[in-house]
Amino acid sequence: MPKHAYSIIDHLSPNDALAILRILVHEDDRLGARIAEVATSYLSNVDPEEIALDLYAELDALNVEEVWDRAGASRHGYIEPQEVASEMIEQVIEPFWQEMHKYARMGFHAQAKQVCTGLLLGLYRFEHESTNEFKDWAVDESAEFAREVIRRWRGGTPSRADVREVRHIIDEQLKGWVVWR
Repeated sequence: MPKHAYSIIDHLSPNDALAILRILVHEDDRLGARIAEVATSYLSNVDPEEIALDLYAELDALNVEEVWDRAGASRHGYIEPQEVASEMIEQVIEPFWQEMHKYARMGFHAQAKQVCTGLLLGLYRFEHESTNEFKDWAVDESAEFAREVIRRWRGGTPSRADVREVRHIIDEQLKGWVVWR
């Protein structure tokens, strides 16, 4: 098949690609094993520093004007600016939580721990390094979200060694910033 014929792959929707992948896996055991090997290798590369940078950048890009626009009186009552800020942070962090949960569901506990660590580092840096005016409306939210990261990560049943390692990171790199619950 000519190389340009493979360009169809670039035009597949995620659902189409998944359906085709499943067909190939069921038709050819060797190909299925190779796909599983590549997927495992691909998913094994989790860099907590990269996650921290991505989360920090997304949080630091939050716009205080959006808090002002969404807060205040509405036909449903009064919405506090801090509540709006919290919702905005949650919208940013939700995809990261889903990624952490995905790893835990697949039994990739080391990777789930790396995502957890990256999220804690990103939240810590946002709390301590960002000069974004948005933070004025999100007082203590970073620490609350960090506690929620830990709670959700622990729901994936990490090993005792992983729990000790995350506690050590909190104590050493985050200077005990998040109270362990």
